[in-house]
Amino acid sequence: MTPLVTVRSFPLILSEQEARNIAQNKGGIFGRLFLMGKVLHEIRLHMVEYKILTFEILYRPGLLSRLFGGEGKTGRQFCRIIANGSTGGCSWAEDIPAEREERTLQEDRVQPTSFSMEQLAMRGRKLALRVLHRRGGGFPEVRLKEVDSVYRPFYVALYDKPVEGTRIRYLPIAADGCSNQRTN
Repeated sequence: MTPLVTVRSFPLILSEQEARNIAQNKGGIFGRLFLMGKVLHEIRLHMVEYKILTFEILYRPGLLSRLFGGEGKTGRQFCRIIANGSTGGCSWAEDIPAEREERTLQEDRVQPTSFSMEQLAMRGRKLALRVLHRRGGGFPEVRLKEVDSVYRPFYVALYDKPVEGTRIRYLPIAADGCSNQRTN
């Protein structure tokens, strides 16, 4: 028996039965294409560690804005980036659930971060700079102010029986009601 681990996570919004329905539909058109001929074998709850990075942004208007726009003041704002601890991917976080709950799971169902805090902070800073430069121009100063660790719950749908030495097909289903959209 694997040891138990207690983690702080976002609350579950999606029930296991709802996740089973999504898994039986294979997620959508691409899922149906990749999982053609596969049968749903198992659904399990899995937790992935995420870091919520809060950045302070200090920006100054550009030279032309100061000359012709009049406003030459330095501005300050905060932004939050959520960083996936397993892939290192970062997303701009608009709405993050404020509630957290303690959950006890088997250790093999919990995936801690595999990236260092420096790597995640660098990737988050790069995303913040890219988004802010796109919206307002200039090159603002971005400083990491706060880091919070939280686990996101996922139902993982496994297709066909797992066989040693073969690739297993799976579909992750976010159980916290949140979604990620890439920003390129």
